[in-house]
Amino acid sequence: MPTSSCQRRHLLGLPLAALLPQARSADLPPTLRLPDPEAFSTHGSFFIGVLKLALAKTADGEPAPMLVRAAADLPRERLRQMLQDGQLDLLWSTTTPEREARAIPVRFNLFKGMNELRFLLVRAKDLSALRHLRTLDALRRLRAGAGTFWSDTQILRANGFAVETTTKFESLFRMLRAGRFDFIPRTREEIDAELALHAGQGFAELPGLALQYRQPLYYFVSPDKPQVAERLQRGLALAAADGSFDALFMANPGLKAALARMRGYTGLRLQLRALEGLER
Repeated sequence: MPTSSCQRRHLLGLPLAALLPQARSADLPPTLRLPDPEAFSTHGSFFIGVLKLALAKTADGEPAPMLVRAAADLPRERLRQMLQDGQLDLLWSTTTPEREARAIPVRFNLFKGMNELRFLLVRAKDLSALRHLRTLDALRRLRAGAGTFWSDTQILRANGFAVETTTKFESLFRMLRAGRFDFIPRTREEIDAELALHAGQGFAELPGLALQYRQPLYYFVSPDKPQVAERLQRGLALAAADGSFDALFMANPGLKAALARMRGYTGLRLQLRALEGLER
């Protein structure tokens, strides 16, 4: 039966969770294949907890799929390719237009914007020369260092920064020390941990300044599992509405502290444009 204009207006006014097909657990595969949580990212247990919460919110009394972990030593780009090829069912990641083209994004920001600020890890000996930098134009005269496949790399380049890259994370610190570039953009948690890990090696945080850019972190689902994406989208919407997602987030001490420090940051925030082609 054709949909009337009145019905169309009504549908457009409904929340996304109400428009998605009401898939049942029987529509899901008996197992969900995903990266090894702790090897793939920090806070891996949090992402597994949120995944289980979203599935439980829409379980309708039926058992949840078994979660099967991939090998811990698989590189991230290999895991992304496995997701695109249907050899993996889901993973979690910051988003880029390319990643959204290769897999189904579940557009719910799992980090609540906690990762929007990037603090600058620099050589300690350069601090006196860098303290006067207070504008984006001044910062663009420096070279950034980042991972080859980081979404940060694309964002920085889109905003006019020169970026030196490497596929090996630990190489970034050697390259910074050797003068290959001038700073590495890091989240609050990352820069605190890395300054402690590399204490006495000549690194420091450039104080009183941070880059800010929108960088949502989503679940991504294999293209051949749209029912999983629909189920997660509905479950996350329900968890946000009833407060259970916030409760789970705030129960993680590291995430709670990082969010508070991001919101309470009083230094200069230099705003960068988000990547074009991303749905807000």
